[in-house]
Amino acid sequence: MKFKLHTQILIGLVLGIAFGAIFRVDHHYLLIEHKNGTAEINSWSQVSFVIPVVSDGVKKDSAIKIYGENSQSGIIKYFESLKQKSLINDVKIIVKIPFANESPVYEGIKSVSRKSSIAAEIKPVGEVFIRLLNMIAVPLVLASLIVGAASLGNVKHLAKLGGKLLLLFAVTASISVALGQVMAVVIGPGNKMSTEAKAQLVESYRDEVSAPMDQNYKVDLIDFAVNIVPKNPFKGLAEGDFLQIVFFAILTGLVLCYLPPARSKPVIEFFDGITLAMIKMVEKIILFAPLAVFALIASTVAEFGFEILGTLLWYAITVIGALVIVGFGLYPALVKIFAKVNPVKFFLAQKQVLAVAFTTSSSSAALPVTIDVTENRLGVPNKIASFVIPIGTTINKDGTALYQAIAAIFIAQVYGFNLDLQQQLTIFIASVITGAATAPVAGAGLIMLVVVLNAVGLPLEGVALIIGVDRIINMCRTTVNVIGDTMASVVIAKSEGELGEIMTND
Repeated sequence: MKFKLHTQILIGLVLGIAFGAIFRVDHHYLLIEHKNGTAEINSWSQVSFVIPVVSDGVKKDSAIKIYGENSQSGIIKYFESLKQKSLINDVKIIVKIPFANESPVYEGIKSVSRKSSIAAEIKPVGEVFIRLLNMIAVPLVLASLIVGAASLGNVKHLAKLGGKLLLLFAVTASISVALGQVMAVVIGPGNKMSTEAKAQLVESYRDEVSAPMDQNYKVDLIDFAVNIVPKNPFKGLAEGDFLQIVFFAILTGLVLCYLPPARSKPVIEFFDGITLAMIKMVEKIILFAPLAVFALIASTVAEFGFEILGTLLWYAITVIGALVIVGFGLYPALVKIFAKVNPVKFFLAQKQVLAVAFTTSSSSAALPVTIDVTENRLGVPNKIASFVIPIGTTINKDGTALYQAIAAIFIAQVYGFNLDLQQQLTIFIASVITGAATAPVAGAGLIMLVVVLNAVGLPLEGVALIIGVDRIINMCRTTVNVIGDTMASVVIAKSEGELGEIMTND
């Protein structure tokens, strides 16, 4: 019996979760390779990095970094940072073993690693899938947008379409962030975290958030607008800067409208051919999705586990609950009200899109599949889908904006900050803006969260509280971001009187 593709993807998802749960990465194990051999550490109460110093003529060991239990990731990353800075030669590692009388000391450290698992080792299979989709994204966006803009006919029509789109994005972003703030205040997830849990999370993930904390991230709206215009469009293409690609492609398409048909037709046909070729490539690559989904989910579960969800249960419930309301409540309502489309059909038609967005955690990786499904399943014509989806992928991130607002309030609650109305308004504005400015790649939302925290004066080390569940939250918010793009495509197409029949069969 041959299963349909969306069923195969679902099977891959379920089997991946089971496989990852069985073949977990052991987070209570360290493998230290040193000058006298290799040491396997199965448990520890404290790991100290020390260097010899001379004080009053006496040579002593001085600790430069101390880690407690459950800090495997921080220990390994700190060692790697010392190695990159060539500071590892004089460093010793002292390990305190529970119930042991002596603490072993290791010198001449060559490597510090953990025992991997087969579930984590198969991750490259999924990464190849993501790279294939990213490979298609840039030429597909460029070619389809040029053809789409050329088919719009004139600047007035483009401005009208763009105005509708930006208004829709602004309204949904505002509703999403406001909903997130209300839920965070009502549920109060940060008020439910114990002091011990807070200390443990900060200890475990402090080194993983050092990079965002060390840099002064800020969003300058003027620079943001100026940088949309590329100095070198080929550089924008090479770097995958979707805002610059969108600007250049739309401008090129509009200029083609003003050329004589004999001159513009060959150019339009050329880019239309590239679009068709990329769409066909997407259809072939997506056949690889079930295996890729299995590998990506298995490695995520193996690395992530489920224990930390217990510590951050109320935070996860708040974020995921708000995302569910937006993705499966607000968007279907807009589709029903403004596009007169059955929400069930709307979701059934894009099962592949949801699976790819969820497993890759990247809107840009899902973009080729999103355009393909939007045109061929949701009945949106190419000139609208090729215009709405790339712009939506770049600036329409309601899920990310919502998450940033909840995370900021959660961190404030944990640290005992009572946010007044002005600070809540600051979080609202900052979240809406940074949500739109966040790059459409995995993990970018965590970096932009620093901007929101800075805007309200909240402690940046609070990011360490939520980084443990960021991967699973990222998967959920990316899915909502992508649903928002397909919703916008359907609503805009209906407003233009060009929405075709939604197909739900594979």
